Amino acid sequence: MKKYLSIFVSTIFIFICGCGGSGVDTQNYQDPTLTNYKINTIAVLPIRNSYISLGDSKEINRYFMTGVSRKGLKYKIIGPDEAIEKLNKDSLVDIYYEYLKSYSNTGIPNTETIKKVGVSLNCDAIVQGEIYDIIKIDGQYGSHKGETRCKVRYSAVSTKDGKVIWETSTESYDKTDFTTSGAPPLMNVIMNAMESIIEGLPGNK
Repeated sequence: MKKYLSIFVSTIFIFICGCGGSGVDTQNYQDPTLTNYKINTIAVLPIRNSYISLGDSKEINRYFMTGVSRKGLKYKIIGPDEAIEKLNKDSLVDIYYEYLKSYSNTGIPNTETIKKVGVSLNCDAIVQGEIYDIIKIDGQYGSHKGETRCKVRYSAVSTKDGKVIWETSTESYDKTDFTTSGAPPLMNVIMNAMESIIEGLPGNK
């Protein structure tokens, strides 16, 4: 009887528990001619995503900017609020977002728009993050654990010629230890990705 009870308890434990954990898969790209670009000032624009709150978006970008300083990179940084204020003043916000839409569809940068934005912001590169392919699955007893996944990408575009001079793409995930748990918080998964993105930043020390 004790033997069967032990097997029953073990089976229930396997249904409820499992190997949780988290991880980040990272891919870095750096233009071979990056050293030919004089990047002293970067403008960080708001994150492209409609699935997270404005407050969370700002927190993620603050973390990115703090990470640049923490890594000892000597870039002058123009934050999102200041950047949008300047672009609004020069009537370039709508033009810039049309550029983003066109670039997403064609992969071809509108160098004229990028140069105008560079002059408006007085920066050498535009940095922008994007959060996409968000998946949240609550755990189901006896079936699967709670899981959250997303992809985070940060790119830097030269305002000189519109080229992507560096880019880091990540796929981050977090799984719960129990099948009875809900999906892990999305912000935890994003912040794990941000650590890898900051680690992969090219230097200006």
